[in-house]
Amino acid sequence: MWDLFIDYLPLFIEGIKVTLFLAIAGTFFGVLIGAILAFMRTQTVHFTDGVIVKVIKTVIRWIAVIYIDIIRGTPMIVQASLFYYGLVSGFMPPLIAGLVIISFNTAAYIAEIIRSGINALDSGQMEAAKSLGLTEGQAMIHVILPQVMKNSLPALLNELIVNVKDSAVLSVIQVTELFYSSKSAASSSYQVLESYMIAAIIYLILTLILSRGVSYIVNRTTKKPGRQVTLPVSQTVEEAGV
Repeated sequence: MWDLFIDYLPLFIEGIKVTLFLAIAGTFFGVLIGAILAFMRTQTVHFTDGVIVKVIKTVIRWIAVIYIDIIRGTPMIVQASLFYYGLVSGFMPPLIAGLVIISFNTAAYIAEIIRSGINALDSGQMEAAKSLGLTEGQAMIHVILPQVMKNSLPALLNELIVNVKDSAVLSVIQVTELFYSSKSAASSSYQVLESYMIAAIIYLILTLILSRGVSYIVNRTTKKPGRQVTLPVSQTVEEAGV
């Protein structure tokens, strides 16, 4: 197995690079899109709103609800196949398509994390911000979201670890990430078990390093002496939620 690893080292290194790129960039864009979805999802209709405003709020809220339910209710491997082979095949490189898929998939989960964080805050903060002259959007950006992002930091960073592992399904659209590289090594060397064992070990090392890094960041940002947070590599998004 060691000889196989050395022989195909450039291939595995390329796979690691693509996997980390997809995980980091996908999580970053997922947070941005997820914040927008969470804002749409938490729109509430007030009796003082005009008819047009009520209609707009209702429409965008249901758009976010339907999108989140569809994405969370279907496997990413199916989403990747439908998007790449059904919509953009021949028009978009696999790597870019993979980034789009993992970003919008992550956004649905992050939207629910942020929404839970918004609901956990005292509703009086929004009312106080409005009483100071801020609009609902300004209050969300300057008052609510900064608190939500800090409180939800463990769950948001845990998405990075999840995406490192979930990026393996993008091999179905020929994205040359780590699992695709291991399949290429297996088909070339006819050492299938050894190739997949190497991939498993690399995934384990990456997730262990990232989980320790996430725990360090969380413990530094909480600034609460004596309180240490450690995220196991098997932890799901929901388990890491606030």
